[in-house]
Amino acid sequence: MKFLLNILLLALCVCVNAQTSKRIEIINADSTIANTINHPEYLRLLNNVVFKHNSTTMSCDSAYHYSELNKIEAFGDVIIQQGDSLRLTGNKLRYLSDNNIAVITGKVKLIDKYMTLETEKIIYNLNENIGVYPSNGKIIDDSKSIYSVRGEYHASTYNFIFTDSVKIIDKEYQVFTDNMIYNTKSETSFFFGPSIIVSEENKIFCENGWYNTNTLQSKFFNNAYIQSDSQILKGDSIFYDQNKQYGKASQNVHLIDSINNIEIFGDQAEFFIRKDFYIFTKEPLAKIIQEEDTTFISANNFLYHNLENDEKLIAFNNVEIYQHNMQAKCDSFSYDLEYSKIELFDNPTLWVDEFQINSDSMKVFLDEDENLKSMICSPNPMIISKVDSFNYNQLAGSIMKIYFNENTISTIRIEGNSQSLFVISDEKTNDKIGFNATKCSEISLYFKENKIESINYNIKPNSTITPYDEIKEKDKYLDGFIWKELDQQRIKLKYLIDNK
Repeated sequence: MKFLLNILLLALCVCVNAQTSKRIEIINADSTIANTINHPEYLRLLNNVVFKHNSTTMSCDSAYHYSELNKIEAFGDVIIQQGDSLRLTGNKLRYLSDNNIAVITGKVKLIDKYMTLETEKIIYNLNENIGVYPSNGKIIDDSKSIYSVRGEYHASTYNFIFTDSVKIIDKEYQVFTDNMIYNTKSETSFFFGPSIIVSEENKIFCENGWYNTNTLQSKFFNNAYIQSDSQILKGDSIFYDQNKQYGKASQNVHLIDSINNIEIFGDQAEFFIRKDFYIFTKEPLAKIIQEEDTTFISANNFLYHNLENDEKLIAFNNVEIYQHNMQAKCDSFSYDLEYSKIELFDNPTLWVDEFQINSDSMKVFLDEDENLKSMICSPNPMIISKVDSFNYNQLAGSIMKIYFNENTISTIRIEGNSQSLFVISDEKTNDKIGFNATKCSEISLYFKENKIESINYNIKPNSTITPYDEIKEKDKYLDGFIWKELDQQRIKLKYLIDNK
């Protein structure tokens, strides 16, 4: 039994040694020249030279064979063939079998199943299947070319590792980076440092990520952004499909539109670059930057598209709007940038200075500097100001038109079935005296320094005064009266603003 075991171990050692032999085997040479006097250390092999070491076959036009050193120096049309997966060619080869290192120089090409590398020198470890090129290299891969100052190739994993001045040139895009791994099998680039991808549609930047140059799908991290002509989209993580021009950004998403002075923040956004179309979710917040002020808008969702003749910012579900002297709340909101028009839908409420304005819908028009110009509220508009915790001044009608000067109210006109209900107070004691209820076709209010300066009742006003002690509770309010406290509204928006 022991004898049989020794035989098996001996056979195994012979097998292993056969697979990892240090000796170079000469397969063919049309002629062999030996100069034992001047060059006894090598044989000169000429024409159709073929030699083999382990599973690798090499050929050339001529060679020096240093048998004692197990070394070959080969010249002219050098070819190294490693199975059917790798082929190396060049003008000159120095190969030492002891460490399985081949140094190929002169118009070198490394060819595998998926690409061709061209350079002037490659140091290739045939045992580990790793090749290093210390000077400029060019990879030709289908329709694109990859350039780098230096790099190394791992044949077993089909990975190139680049560490200096990498460029990918394709008819659709270009990539610039310094640290990149490129897998020739999957055609995927992995970035490890500042990297830029440039196409006709946009420029992409990241400090970490990957880009599949075949499918044109990618994902970017670390200071990542996508920049088009007038917009920049940032995010902690950005997925992008260049064929579909579709992407998805996550965490700390930030869209900057420098032309329209709009910024949108959120924790998630989907976008279509070709259509300039963005969908923001997860507590988004928008900023409309104006000359005199900045408007902040929060909502459950934002849609933003910036197409020619159709530029809109749309917010819906729980919309809240904040300026230093104006706040609003509604269910949905539309900002038409082309016509400088804002619309608020589904019973919006607007707070301007001390006034609360309610209506079924509102249209706001901006001037050329994006400041408030005018507003139309209809149907069922009502303007309310709080006198104290139990009394309110109120005006209502069919249509309310509000005009602004430097973002403050200058004039209000209420048209059609106009009504007003004002609390009358003693000018000296400020005690409540009564209520003045007036009905007419049109009411005009004129303001100075955010206060009502005068009121005009037009076309047959009908006015009645009820003493304060005699008025019934239900008569203290016009139909449709709703008072909404603003404090919690301001607190929530202030939190969002302070955290953006």
